Amino acid sequence: MSEPWMEVTKDFTKDFQQVISRFKNDDVLIGIPMSDEPREDGDPITNAAILAINHFGSDDGKIPPRDVLGTGIKNAQEAIGAEMKKGAQQALKLGMSAVPIMFERVGTIAANSCKQVINNQDGLAPPSEATLKARKYITASGFKGTKSLLVTGQTRNAITYVVQTKWGA
Repeated sequence: MSEPWMEVTKDFTKDFQQVISRFKNDDVLIGIPMSDEPREDGDPITNAAILAINHFGSDDGKIPPRDVLGTGIKNAQEAIGAEMKKGAQQALKLGMSAVPIMFERVGTIAANSCKQVINNQDGLAPPSEATLKARKYITASGFKGTKSLLVTGQTRNAITYVVQTKWGA
């Protein structure tokens, strides 16, 4: 019986370490940037503030916590992991230019998943009776919908991602 042997034709150690370093030094941030534009309906509160209030709940308890971002990211974990694996493989195969593409794809997957939480009302507390009554009077069309965070869709549609690159810093 012959001894097992292996011949190294190319050493990817340095490339692998560079990919890992890039993964550790870049972030994908999901949410609504504070620079968010004012709402189309003229309301002075921004979509970022509305999402933050709903995330934490109001101090007076009238708005319960609704963790749209956490739930959305948790729901997308498998798809995000698969995309990151694919991105690492592509980076080793094609070079570091594949990494920013992977981060953009991860951001899209996560942001879309967060929007789906609102669409599907996944784990979100429903609006209070007072909110439902007020909606009929504060919207021009007399809105009668019963979903949390979904009257005009502006807050949901403002959810996005930002890739924060610290590479080379």
